[in-house]
Amino acid sequence: MFDSESESGLQKQESLHYFSSTPTQRGHTTCALGHIIDYTKPDITILCDICKCFINVSELKMHTIYHNALKLFKFKDVPNKIDIILKRRDLLIQRMQRLKISEQSYLKYVKTINDAFQIIKRTIEPYYYGDNSCIYDNREASNVQGISFTPRNRLFLSIGVCTSQNKQYKTDMEDTMRFIDCFGGKEKFACIGLFDGYNGKAASTLCREHLHDAILMEMSKLINDMNSSEAEQALINRLYTSMIDPSSDHCNIKTINDVYRLAYLKMDHLLSRGIHETSSVRWSGASAFTAVVVANDNIEELLINLEDDNDEKQGHPVLGHIHVANCGNVEALGIRAGEVFLMSQKHTLSNKRERERILETGIKISDNDLIAGIHETTRGLGNHGDKDVKKCVINSPYFWTYEIDPSLECIILATEGLWQVLQYDVVADIVTQCLPAHHMPAPSRMDAALRSVLERYGNSTHTPYLTHDDDIIINCMDEMLYLIEEENDNDKSNLLSTCNRAVQCSEDEIHQEIWNSLSAQYRLRLELAQTIAERLVSAALLAQSKANISVVCLLLPGAAV
Repeated sequence: MFDSESESGLQKQESLHYFSSTPTQRGHTTCALGHIIDYTKPDITILCDICKCFINVSELKMHTIYHNALKLFKFKDVPNKIDIILKRRDLLIQRMQRLKISEQSYLKYVKTINDAFQIIKRTIEPYYYGDNSCIYDNREASNVQGISFTPRNRLFLSIGVCTSQNKQYKTDMEDTMRFIDCFGGKEKFACIGLFDGYNGKAASTLCREHLHDAILMEMSKLINDMNSSEAEQALINRLYTSMIDPSSDHCNIKTINDVYRLAYLKMDHLLSRGIHETSSVRWSGASAFTAVVVANDNIEELLINLEDDNDEKQGHPVLGHIHVANCGNVEALGIRAGEVFLMSQKHTLSNKRERERILETGIKISDNDLIAGIHETTRGLGNHGDKDVKKCVINSPYFWTYEIDPSLECIILATEGLWQVLQYDVVADIVTQCLPAHHMPAPSRMDAALRSVLERYGNSTHTPYLTHDDDIIINCMDEMLYLIEEENDNDKSNLLSTCNRAVQCSEDEIHQEIWNSLSAQYRLRLELAQTIAERLVSAALLAQSKANISVVCLLLPGAAV
């Protein structure tokens, strides 16, 4: 079982290895657009589909605005003379004057036209604007540190996790995460939860501690041999059972959709008790994403058969399924052979159906797209205290089931801190740059951390899916237990003996010994998952994210490492 409550919690968590993404190069240089490139920050570049240039992620926002300005003025390329831009600006303003719009809208459009004019003009006459360096700086981008681990579920090659409080904008870390291996006592099951809290961390913390118990209890009604004895005694289930008749149709579980519907309802009911809440007016809330991953019963045989080249003619077998549910703006992105597909639904006012549903309730939406001037999300858990807001911010989750086949490379789970600044295709680009099966980016300067990983393990990009590293870990754990037992028997000595060899039993050395005993392929999987999570968090910080950032990378067999 793995828990993550905050960035500090992750830093305290002992991992089997330490891998920093901090670049080693120093100094600065200036790019063609006049922006200063800081070599002390991670080098994360994105290929622009329009101009076919590689753009540093810290300049991505400004570069997008630049292309939007050209599109507004209907220029394919930047003209050589300012007069051409002036004439085009005057024509646009005259067109706005002919439209039957309010004065407020007219002034807003004129300001947009003038801003676009200044952006294009800057590229023609940069010397009039003095120093054109990027003034935004977030030092956390160079110091993010994640962890990685490998669960017993054979669908995962490894899992990487990285978080950032983003102290420049947030005083508290309100994101939480939970991963449960052998969910319900079954090795082929795993449960993942990622929660984005707001107005306090009470709701997200309680979701991390209790939501999985509700899911397990309801799933045990579908799958008889799942061990739910502890879940039945959990607080979230006992409170709800005491108020609702379990034999009612409302509690009738027929599909996985019913499992999530009732589990989220139970969680919201628990949050209504106000546990750990400090405000007497409005309590905290949380966006939630949960997933139950189920491996195929024949997963071992299927993975072995994938090593046979002749199996390509047989199509892609189903290795397992992932049952997802989300409520709010925590999102999941699947990446398959460079293609991107959403595995969740974003419940914000940008969703047309959600906006219409909110308006039907009679709740006003402010000019800055906030429900009653308060909430960004249209669905979520918690938010108790304001009856009008609670009436429209519902707890009903979106749920879906996806097949996991050998072509699925990885799944990225992230809170709003990532998605508010990086589009889905940009996230996919950053991820595929890290995978050895894909071509590396063209810039001569590559992130030092990623380069060191690939150089360390050579050019081989495909290794057998099944290894004997689990046996190595078990043997190392047995050795650790033996050493600890020897220490208890001999309190006078700090040196432990095993196989006639004296060993200093420090925790760091034991972890390093385990890490050194793993195969190169096993280490590569761990470091790649961690590197992907770290680079995404760094990219969000460089792209001026203003929220907590949490990223989980699920590395799957399609990554072929």
